[in-house]
Amino acid sequence: MWAALLVASYELMANSEKSAQIVDHAVGRIGKKFSKSEKALANAVLRKVAQGIAESKEAILSDSSSMAVQYSHPIWLVDRWIEQFGFEDATSLARWNQEEPDIYFLPLESAKAAELGQSTEWEPYRKGSDTNWSELAEALQAGFIYIQNPGARLAPNLIVKHFDGGRILDLCAAPGGKSFYLEKMLGESIREIVSVDLPGPRFERLLTNVKRFGSGRLTSLAADLFELDEKEQGRFEAVLLDAPCSNSGVLQKKPDAKWRLSPERISELIALQFRMLTKASELVEKNGLLVYSTCSVDVEENDGVVNRFLESEMGRRFRLVERVASQPWITGHDGAGATLLCRQD
Repeated sequence: MWAALLVASYELMANSEKSAQIVDHAVGRIGKKFSKSEKALANAVLRKVAQGIAESKEAILSDSSSMAVQYSHPIWLVDRWIEQFGFEDATSLARWNQEEPDIYFLPLESAKAAELGQSTEWEPYRKGSDTNWSELAEALQAGFIYIQNPGARLAPNLIVKHFDGGRILDLCAAPGGKSFYLEKMLGESIREIVSVDLPGPRFERLLTNVKRFGSGRLTSLAADLFELDEKEQGRFEAVLLDAPCSNSGVLQKKPDAKWRLSPERISELIALQFRMLTKASELVEKNGLLVYSTCSVDVEENDGVVNRFLESEMGRRFRLVERVASQPWITGHDGAGATLLCRQD
């Protein structure tokens, strides 16, 4: 019963406008499995939760503590956002994270896929939130569409804008979405895309997706980035590193992730991101492209890591071409950061 109460409480926080329906639905399900007294207890608890959420929405936010309570975030994370973005934007980000995420997809093959869902301002993406899920599932199974948020396009688009042909290395590629996007947008100009991730469940998912959605130009490679051999793999005309990060740009879809974070964990991630970017840079051909990206909105994980790299011995071989970022409360889709560098030596 407590598990059901917890799930219902999360649903109330995400969509308090439908609190009456959520409470009635949860209490009805609990009443089918538990006693009358337990059903009555669940009803009382959930109605109290719903009332508390409604009252908190009327409260005036005055500091990080009140914001953390109202939007259910760790206070240290709220403080970090206030420092980086200011109080108003930090509030907008925390509020965005509590909203129900929309479903978007990338049409890959048939004309029928391009007619599914609704058009968006981020072509070629389409919105599937109000579409019959069975239709989307059928198209997904057939390999006609790939479920992907428009925020995922930022990093590969930097390559699309400047790519002159050749081979692309997609690092930390699982489950494969950025590789599929690159292939769709660049087509015949790509000689090969090598999609790399660590051996394990994520790579198996990548392998399955490449078989379903990819073509003969896509190759899957189970490997550790730090063990990739330049002599064996060669250098690439473009390298995309989508580094492990705090996921702070996608907390709307991963609400539990913020509770697993800590300042120490972010520091560890920043150190890893710098090491990975340095290693990835070794695999870039002269005059080739290097894109570093995260699904984080954190300034230190994005601009901070790139700035440190550019000041390093290896980084001085590169020049900064372009930076892009998505702040989800402004763009209306997932948050992300991406930077394009060009190798000069």
